[in-house]
Amino acid sequence: MDIILSGANGRIQASYYKNPNPKAPIAVVFHDAPSNGGSMNEKVNYTIFYSFLQKGFSVIRFNFRGIGGTEGVFEAGEGELTDASTVVDWIQEQNEEASDFWLAGVGFGSWVAMQILMRRIEVSGYIAVSPSPKKYDFGFFNPAPCEGLIVGAGADSSIPDDVLKGLTNFINKQNFAQTTYKSIPNADKHYEGKLKDLFNIINSYLDKHIKK
Repeated sequence: MDIILSGANGRIQASYYKNPNPKAPIAVVFHDAPSNGGSMNEKVNYTIFYSFLQKGFSVIRFNFRGIGGTEGVFEAGEGELTDASTVVDWIQEQNEEASDFWLAGVGFGSWVAMQILMRRIEVSGYIAVSPSPKKYDFGFFNPAPCEGLIVGAGADSSIPDDVLKGLTNFINKQNFAQTTYKSIPNADKHYEGKLKDLFNIINSYLDKHIKK
């Protein structure tokens, strides 16, 4: 269902699916920057959202400030982290008995997810689709406090496989929690024609890592 939350900068437009099981796991999905076509309804972002929904999560996606019906101006920084924290607080308040808590994002949203993860010890796992270490600094993310999945688009020359493998190796260097890297061959940066592959990779990973 579509909802409006009250954020530090005004309205936050969101879409929320509530699993009827009060102990269902929860997830928050963060979209890419608007310069890359990012919004809560962008196809890659929605695919991640739908993957969690299909695995029995209560899950929320939302528009960062300045996008869609969310008030304000996109800042690509602290403003979006503030909005993200508002949404995280809200879904946790709505699901106090949740068995598991995950964060996920695309591009810029991956950076947001991993920033929030470092501030929330209760997070169980994360999924980062097409994170961009050349554009955003991920130096803060070591050691990772929980296991996670990084997914790359094999035909996206702006974020080549070796860059994402390097990020994965950097995260895993401390051997505290294992991050898995998966590349989708021939996928462009929008995963055109490869969304089913993305869905299947996420579903397979969740099958192995969510609490039963």
